[in-house]
Amino acid sequence: TGRFSDQSLIDQARAELYRGQCNCGYWHGAFGGAYLPHLRNAVFQHLISAENLLDSAQGRGLADSDEPWVELTSEDYNFDARPEVRLASNRLVALVAPSQGGQLYELDVRSICHNLLATLTRHEEAYHDSVRAGERDSGADVASIHDRVVFKQKDLDQRLQFDNHRRKSLVDHFYDVNMAVESLTSGEYQELGDFVSAPFDAKLRRSANRMQAQLTRGGHVNGRAVRITKGLTLEAGSQTLEIAYLLEGLPPGEPVHFGVEFNFSGLPAGCGDRIFHDAHRNSLGELGTRLNLQSVDYLGLMDEWLGIDVEFSTDQPTDIWTFPIETVSQSEAGFELVHQSVVVHPHWIIRAGGDGRWSTTMTLGIDTSMAEKRRPQTEAVAAI
Repeated sequence: TGRFSDQSLIDQARAELYRGQCNCGYWHGAFGGAYLPHLRNAVFQHLISAENLLDSAQGRGLADSDEPWVELTSEDYNFDARPEVRLASNRLVALVAPSQGGQLYELDVRSICHNLLATLTRHEEAYHDSVRAGERDSGADVASIHDRVVFKQKDLDQRLQFDNHRRKSLVDHFYDVNMAVESLTSGEYQELGDFVSAPFDAKLRRSANRMQAQLTRGGHVNGRAVRITKGLTLEAGSQTLEIAYLLEGLPPGEPVHFGVEFNFSGLPAGCGDRIFHDAHRNSLGELGTRLNLQSVDYLGLMDEWLGIDVEFSTDQPTDIWTFPIETVSQSEAGFELVHQSVVVHPHWIIRAGGDGRWSTTMTLGIDTSMAEKRRPQTEAVAAI
């Protein structure tokens, strides 16, 4: 405790930790649990708040501090016996799993205590057999609430879908050149590469105000040896992640379909104040919209209620698919469709030159000025 200068902040952090341990977001049943995004978000909100308070207790500036900082560390943060990489500043915390496809699995926006990657991977549940069997009368002959089969939307038995990889970000895909987005959303496609969940090697590159995690893997695409190097860079005081990709060993002149999958949570669908937008702030539809954008270099995701604007940009014009991830989940009122996250999937048809190399740089900018302008001063410590 000698590192800490303010016992009251430590006490507040402990209270936030205990709130983040509320069991509601850690189980699943008819009355709530992990399938409800607002419960997952609430858990992360308190845990991120606790981390903010501990940094404040150590005298480390947060948000728009006069002394911005950045750090890069590697430990087994999720207790899976394999090291992860943590890239953190006074504005963002990014956690990467080299052993799991070099995926970005947590992205904490410290100013609003929100984890943009509090996503959910869809698995089959025991009650899905009841969904497939269809609705049953909910009268007195039903033994308990757990035996009721009531659909809150039509045709839920047709909406069951499960994932063959974790719904995180920086998921690297190689597809057939002619693959349509419908094959991707249905899960009926062939993965031509072996990068999605395979282990990457990690190198940590540090300078005074700029840190980079570099991830490399030599794998195969359609039987051909291909190498991916991707780097995540964060600067002190910045709320922007720079993401650089280098592909090597591509067949010169031959088309290769490559894509990088991002998943964002806490940005609900079906709301007029939660939208996709272009670089001119024109709405492209609410966040459940299925977009198939052609040759663009920018896409924004704005949630006015949360007060956040996620801005994706790239130096190589790209096509972008977007679509929602939804689950058929059990609640006290019946089975319902629940929006879990939104997929943003830039993808390219690459024709490499004679050296078989291709590269791009993407940025993921997080603007929380809307939330910060309306925050009461009394919330400033825990939520910055």
